[in-house]
Amino acid sequence: MSVPVVYDTMVFLQAAARPDRVKTTFRAVHEKRVILFLSPELLAEIHDVLNRVSVKAKFPALTDDAVKIFIADVLSHSQMIQNVPKLFSWPQHPDDDHLFNLAISAKAMHLVTWETRILKLAAESTPAANSFRQMAPGLSIITPKELADLLGSAR
Repeated sequence: MSVPVVYDTMVFLQAAARPDRVKTTFRAVHEKRVILFLSPELLAEIHDVLNRVSVKAKFPALTDDAVKIFIADVLSHSQMIQNVPKLFSWPQHPDDDHLFNLAISAKAMHLVTWETRILKLAAESTPAANSFRQMAPGLSIITPKELADLLGSAR
């Protein structure tokens, strides 16, 4: 059974720049053990981050060609949801709303991130966090390592 997931932009950056750090997470996509969902907004954010001069300076492996190949590979192994409804907004970080809304729309089991602020949402008892949990009751917010551990135990 394939597990529906949403990866945040930093997971994609890490996969493109330092693939050894999230090898299991992306191998699972290629092996179809997870179904990776994208939206046009997430794809645009990934493209923007991977093409930033400051990011390319820090990660010389991110050449123009490498970025094009990486994005093409991601697209070929993902499912795109074109029109993600705006169901949820997180007042503290509205820039992340597109991830939450994609996870809700995809009925994802996991939102995978390294972002501490996003990981903390799962434990918050704010009205926004409670609303999010009601909209996505089966969703867990986890790190790539936690996903790799879950996938390893599912074999």
